[in-house]
Amino acid sequence: MIVVKSPLEVLVEYADAFRELVNARVRGKNEAPSEAPSKALRLNDPNDWNFICVTMDVIGDAALALENFLRFGLDGPSRYESVGERYLRLYGLLSATYLQQEAVLKLYRLMNCPKPDVVKVQISGLAVRTLRHQIASHSVDYRRPEGGKNQAFVPVRIGLQTFSCDVTENRGGATHTINLDEAVSEHCSLLALILDTIFEKSMKTLFQGSTKKIAEFAERLDDLRFVRAGNVLIRGGDKNNPVTIRHVFVAPGEVNAGDA
Repeated sequence: MIVVKSPLEVLVEYADAFRELVNARVRGKNEAPSEAPSKALRLNDPNDWNFICVTMDVIGDAALALENFLRFGLDGPSRYESVGERYLRLYGLLSATYLQQEAVLKLYRLMNCPKPDVVKVQISGLAVRTLRHQIASHSVDYRRPEGGKNQAFVPVRIGLQTFSCDVTENRGGATHTINLDEAVSEHCSLLALILDTIFEKSMKTLFQGSTKKIAEFAERLDDLRFVRAGNVLIRGGDKNNPVTIRHVFVAPGEVNAGDA
């Protein structure tokens, strides 16, 4: 059965591809670095190499947490019904998404990508980030981006169900429901898009003058974009005779009569 990758799986593929890009530049043809990583990656400060490594680890570790949440929801894998576990998983989810967002934003800045403030605004607009601020970090002193008085927010206990979270404002005020799985998917899609920009910028900068390497990673980027667009790529064969099968999915009515 052909299965389209989820937004989280696409995000992980982008993160893995960026790690491969970095390793290819730092190590070159040898296992041992040929020059200082900070110099090879054209970083502004030698210590930034440590931040590069940590951001990549955080993105991957948080992805494991998100995968578990999307599999089991707030209820978790245990056979016991526990309200406490739902709270732990809710707060853990919101922390994982926030850490991942900050790691991607840090990586964006470290690789000198354009207009980081615009990207920060995009990340700030995510529903899961707003929810994190409202109930997992500023529950009693949340202030909306547009300003105004501080507000208090709390999750409604009876509204914590699998992928659903009810949030009430000021104890009995306006209540709204967040579909957590949809919020996580939105989060993953945006971060994958940002990593796309990071990958393309880094590929051209780190391998400037190496047409072969740029072509190699440009092909990898094309594959990532193909999958991110909702298509399926299957690899087979071996190293000497690789085979790639591409399945393109289109909406009903988009296929012309002359299409094969």
